[in-house]
Amino acid sequence: MAAVPVSTIAALVVTAFGGPRLRACLQSLAAQRRPPDRVLVAIARPTGVALDPGVASVRTAQAEGFAPTANLGLRALGPGCAVLLLNDDTVCDPELVARLGAAAEAHGEGIYQPRILLDDGSGQVDNTGHRLFFDGFNLARERGLPAAEGRAPPCGELGAFSGAAALLTPELLRETGGFDADFGAFGEDLDLSLRARRLGYRVRFVEGALVHHALGASYGRGGLTKSYWVERNRLRAAMRSLPTSALITMPIWTTARLTALGMSAAIGRGIGAQAGPLGAIGALAGGAAGLLDLPGAWAKRRADQPAWRAPDREMWGHLLRHHVRPEDLLRRPARRPA
Repeated sequence: MAAVPVSTIAALVVTAFGGPRLRACLQSLAAQRRPPDRVLVAIARPTGVALDPGVASVRTAQAEGFAPTANLGLRALGPGCAVLLLNDDTVCDPELVARLGAAAEAHGEGIYQPRILLDDGSGQVDNTGHRLFFDGFNLARERGLPAAEGRAPPCGELGAFSGAAALLTPELLRETGGFDADFGAFGEDLDLSLRARRLGYRVRFVEGALVHHALGASYGRGGLTKSYWVERNRLRAAMRSLPTSALITMPIWTTARLTALGMSAAIGRGIGAQAGPLGAIGALAGGAAGLLDLPGAWAKRRADQPAWRAPDREMWGHLLRHHVRPEDLLRRPARRPA
């Protein structure tokens, strides 16, 4: 994609609870060296979230997940601006907007991912985007590493972005239509990443752009419910955008993944150890629900295909460049400070 000027950057903060974390996020946006041109809060419930005077907001008509709430905010912002999408439990470094905007101006339309650090005093990385399994499952890149050991990806690109914080450019938003509202919460960032890649856009990592994130503040770090939605939505995203041969061989890849996660959990490492037995049950239930959803995802795939600019071979290259490594599976879960 050709470089484009990013003259307008709006910040969209998605919240379900409001409160002190949201205020801290908004204060960090006000303290930017390059302040966003607009700030909008999208509220995921019709009542119960009070905002400070002067904060622009939109509110869903009923309790919703992240994807439909973010889409409501994107529609309210309108076309023509880049959007810095943030969870309400993030705090932005003062250089964040300037550095993400400069990266977009240098590289053009796409998705721009900052380094996201845990805000719990542990000095650890939350994620620097996501790596991908061959069945579409995504795993946080560098999670649990000391921040000083974090490295930019060799190719400057990522398998998928994190919905906690990312800059989305105008043409990408126009072509993709934003998030798939059917995802609710979890996996909507994976789905948008893969659909964007099919359209020829790239997810780029921006060195020096920093966000602090209260990981799990809204939904927890593991457990039955989260594992259910992650696995169900992983299947939806895979069916919509992965190469056909990956879909045909998906049972092999998924079996290998679950086996590897189970083995790493048995020695107390990786996300399997974090999710626990209830997480395993949730993943199995989510997989069953995802199978029931496959006809709808297949219909969306067929509708998308005429606009694809990245063929299956290119998507396989994307999976191979950004595949999950053994060290990702074996890394100890990010710890909470004592």
